[in-house]
Amino acid sequence: MSLSSPDKSSAPVAAPRTSQPAGTAESPRKRELSLLTFAALILAADTMLWLAFPPLGVWPLALFALAPLSLAVLGRTFRKGAWLLIWSAGIVYFLVASSWLIPVTVGGYIGLSIYMGFYFPVFALLLRMWVFKLKIPPTLAVPLAFTAAEYVRSTLMSGFSWFMVGTALAANKPLLQCADLFGVSGLTFLCGLTAGALVELLHRGDDPKSPQSRRIPVRPILALVLLALATVYGGYRLTQPHVLSPGPLVAVIESRIPQSLKDNQTPADEQAMFDRFVAQSQKALRSHPGINLIAWPETMVPGDLNRSWLAMAADDFLPGHGRGELSRDHGYAKALAALSRRSGASLLVGSGGIHFGPDGRPDKLQNIAVYFTPQHGLTGHPYAKHHLVPFGEYIPFQQAGSLFHKWLMYLTPYGPQGAYSLTPGKKWRRFSLHVRRHHWKFGTPICYEDAMPHPCRMFARPRNGKKGVNFLVSISNDGWYASRAELLQHLQLTEVRAVENRVSIARSVNGGDSAIINSDGSIIKRVRAPAGGWKHQVQGYAVARLPLDSRITLFDRIGDLPVRALVLLNLLAVLGVWMQGLGRLLHRIRKKTAKQA
Repeated sequence: MSLSSPDKSSAPVAAPRTSQPAGTAESPRKRELSLLTFAALILAADTMLWLAFPPLGVWPLALFALAPLSLAVLGRTFRKGAWLLIWSAGIVYFLVASSWLIPVTVGGYIGLSIYMGFYFPVFALLLRMWVFKLKIPPTLAVPLAFTAAEYVRSTLMSGFSWFMVGTALAANKPLLQCADLFGVSGLTFLCGLTAGALVELLHRGDDPKSPQSRRIPVRPILALVLLALATVYGGYRLTQPHVLSPGPLVAVIESRIPQSLKDNQTPADEQAMFDRFVAQSQKALRSHPGINLIAWPETMVPGDLNRSWLAMAADDFLPGHGRGELSRDHGYAKALAALSRRSGASLLVGSGGIHFGPDGRPDKLQNIAVYFTPQHGLTGHPYAKHHLVPFGEYIPFQQAGSLFHKWLMYLTPYGPQGAYSLTPGKKWRRFSLHVRRHHWKFGTPICYEDAMPHPCRMFARPRNGKKGVNFLVSISNDGWYASRAELLQHLQLTEVRAVENRVSIARSVNGGDSAIINSDGSIIKRVRAPAGGWKHQVQGYAVARLPLDSRITLFDRIGDLPVRALVLLNLLAVLGVWMQGLGRLLHRIRKKTAKQA
């Protein structure tokens, strides 16, 4: 097998070779992969990618998982069947990897997998362009193509940043430290570089007698050197002295309330849930006197706690509308303020937010984080979640036509009649924690905001030469899922966010896994099962002192600028190749016209 372009489908399979791209073997004959080998390679890539992530988490596979996929893409003529097979491989991969979505929405699970799988042929198209059209060797072409395609997949139309290949390296703490340079996309680029180097080395063996195979493989060697340097850099960052200082003593509360039960609670059930959280908080306070901050998971206060709602009077409502809910929510707010005042600990809780229009009817719903302090009780404005989950918290294309919108509703967890949409927040609001002479700022990513690089960076990016926050408190509701894989994958994503921004993260989750994470991505403490040993979906708490990291990362300063430049580079390359092809076509037309004349 060789890397000469087989795009001329009219040529016989064993036709003589006339040219070779840089870095490929110089075999006198062109040999394509058989369909069976082609399918086996992309199946191997699917398997390696799946194994690299939790629950198994065989992280070394992430460094080479793109190699069999790249070998398949470069080793066969791409007609319609090959493109369809590559797309099918992408669909199968995401169907297997994201199977934890099935209990939430079967339609959404299938639709998402079909869409996500499309990025496999996008990668194939870009890779073939770089290698066959622009003569870029695989060592560089694989990371150039894949990192750009993966970034677009993670951001376009709200994006789906799960299963970014670089995330799997979180299990290797030295390599994970490189995320503070270029984020998770930098880790993906590193994985693509090692996979591309392997592809180039394998193709050197196509013809052992060729001059190419006897040359020193400079590019693959440089890729391995870069991998070694990344490991050395990570080791230095892990042992760098005088960067950590003791921060607040924080407690995270974990519950195990399946969403199916939460959605069907009676008022008595909701009060009982609230009381259990209060009891867990009191238990944590008794076992660890001096706790400074307690965090509850997302939406575990079963009412709405935004100030504008609680400040409303009965006369503000239409007759009979919302008065009972307002009285209930006042009770929750008073109980939380009293708990904070008596204990001396601040409280961060997740709840809903509701806003009313001039007609006295609700016109805006939000997912919010609310903050109570011993001195002031319920503080000013809450943080309203920015990045809403498509189909879970808002329905895309609501103005695109009633029939299309109704069809999209089948992709939601609520069904065609469950019109449920939240309004995103507009400000990256930070909270302040005062403990004696200390004054710390922290941000509160909600739900999947800790799964994406952008929201956490918006909290942490430097202002006036100082870090935007001293730490993060992530609150989430994973009660939708019963799968151990989703819980571990979500935890791993949070570990990457900690390193990207060099902040410790206190993570409070309904369903698991609640933990306190250091700025190097290591877990300081995790909620333990009462009987001992690690266990998922337990009810309890974890308490630890957050170490505060003084370092401001390169990623905090420049964000996604490098990977966006890669995307732009790919777009310019596509445009250039298209223009070149158009020029050749016009030249042939002019030549033919001249002959006829």
